[in-house]
Amino acid sequence: MVKALRPLLLLMLGYLMPGLVQAQTDPVVVTATRTAQTVDASLAAVSVINRDQIERLQPASVTEILQSIPGLSVSNTGGLGQPSTVFLRGSEFDHVLVLIDGIKVGSVTLGATAFQYLDPDQIERIEVVRGPRSSLYGSDAIGGVIQIFTRDPAKSTGVSVSASAGTHDYSKVGVRLSTGRDSAQFTFGINREKTKGYNVCKGSYSGGCWTFEDDRDGYESLSVQAGFHGSLNEKVDLSLSYLSSNGETEYDGSFSNETDVSLSVVGATLDVMASDLVAMTFTAGQSQDDSDTHKDGVFVDRFATTRTSFSWQNDISVSLQNLVTVGVDLLQDKVNSTTSYAVNSRDNLGLFAQYLGNVSAASFQAALRYDDNEQFGGQITGDTSIGYDAGPSGRWTLQYGTAFKAPTFNELYYPGYGNANLSPEESSTIETGYRWRDARRHWAVNVYMTEVDQLISYDAASAAPGNVDAARISGAELDAGITVRDWRIGATLAVLSAKQDRGAYDGKALPRRPGETLELRLDRDYGKLSVGGSVFSSASSYDDLANTRVISSYTTANLRGSYRFSSDGVLVAKVINLTDEDYEHASYYRQPGREFFLGLKWIY
Repeated sequence: MVKALRPLLLLMLGYLMPGLVQAQTDPVVVTATRTAQTVDASLAAVSVINRDQIERLQPASVTEILQSIPGLSVSNTGGLGQPSTVFLRGSEFDHVLVLIDGIKVGSVTLGATAFQYLDPDQIERIEVVRGPRSSLYGSDAIGGVIQIFTRDPAKSTGVSVSASAGTHDYSKVGVRLSTGRDSAQFTFGINREKTKGYNVCKGSYSGGCWTFEDDRDGYESLSVQAGFHGSLNEKVDLSLSYLSSNGETEYDGSFSNETDVSLSVVGATLDVMASDLVAMTFTAGQSQDDSDTHKDGVFVDRFATTRTSFSWQNDISVSLQNLVTVGVDLLQDKVNSTTSYAVNSRDNLGLFAQYLGNVSAASFQAALRYDDNEQFGGQITGDTSIGYDAGPSGRWTLQYGTAFKAPTFNELYYPGYGNANLSPEESSTIETGYRWRDARRHWAVNVYMTEVDQLISYDAASAAPGNVDAARISGAELDAGITVRDWRIGATLAVLSAKQDRGAYDGKALPRRPGETLELRLDRDYGKLSVGGSVFSSASSYDDLANTRVISSYTTANLRGSYRFSSDGVLVAKVINLTDEDYEHASYYRQPGREFFLGLKWIY
């Protein structure tokens, strides 16, 4: 189906040339360089999804938002609340660094971020940087960085109330309060979400969920978000943020079939203009990922992980065209579990420096970082980027960067399985790209190649994880959009080759990475009425390292709409999987069929 839709994209590109997002202000990003710059100024491949776009999309989950990012693929083992993983540019799911308001999140035992428990209603915007960023952030950022920013207290004032219902006995209610003055703003939001779900696993005692439970797999959660921003004086700003989600997921499993999860992130950022040339940023925070598993109501085990971080960043303006950034990061990871680990904590010290400069039509970026980890010692990473402006609307870019991934606590110390002698996984990436933009149109293409060495995989010789594999990944990404009168048209295309480069499965494709994905989007406003739709198509992939289990290709279509029936009220509606496609992201685990949702929102 991807190949069938490709001519439509090529036709669109023919119309868009010489120029191909949106008739809107160029968004500002901070994730690519740790300093504020516009998307057009960034030399990295960056995608930004703001609050207006989230409202229009009406996503049921964060992964539904991320699926529209070129080069990013999602694997979900069922419907709402079921485990979800993200693959960025074909790298492993734990090769993606995830930040929430500048604070590192994710389980230090599994190496994964529980995206399924994050509520889109609590999110202001999402920045996705594709490509290595260990030179700025340390471990994990082989495939890139996803940073989620919670609701901004300065963006709105007043009270909003929302309620929605849908298929599978779905319901959601929420309240948000935003208030304050120019010198101090505050926001608080709380949402309750629940669904009885459906029978996710097809059932097998020989694979998949390794059991058969002919029942519905429900999910419920309570999410809370709060934010504060204030100016202590003309040179000092303080921001505080808090996000928590408590959820309960039911599933089919032979050892457990229910997980209670508590996720929380708290952070504080102090911005200080030390002088006309020096700006300092102090960030401190902590994220927690706690999970209790049960089997038929009986407690099985508990895994609680904590990440505590502190950073001091100094931005030094050498001139109007030259910026130097130096800083230090401190990170402590801890595990508290009913399972006994030989080591349950580790500290990491990171020192980094970055240069941003411009000379005429050329732009330069270079970064270098040293990480000292008490488990595996020192690690040096770096990157360099060059950009050249081809006229007023186009830009060429060329980049090279290295990155690494520290072993997880499970890989190092899980009883009867871990290997304490593991080394970090290492990568190198080279990429080039071109992008073009005017007031109505944009298009961007990026081509990259990544080599991953010391890849951690099960070593049959030692019956434990080992640095025995490698991977060679290459691909291309296309993002295009145009606004024609009241129509907004967008498209993304990703082509990927991700193969094992050593070990027992040399030459085999890495699991759950489709070779091609394509999304087409269309939206239009008719006064008080807004309508839109999207078509997403994925090529086939494999579900195992040996490439014996095939995940079939699929195509889904969604429809959405909203109607502002008064100055305070909005009615929203959405149809997911309009054609009732039968498809999977993982073998044995059904994706939802056709679903309907209807909601109301009042803003006072």
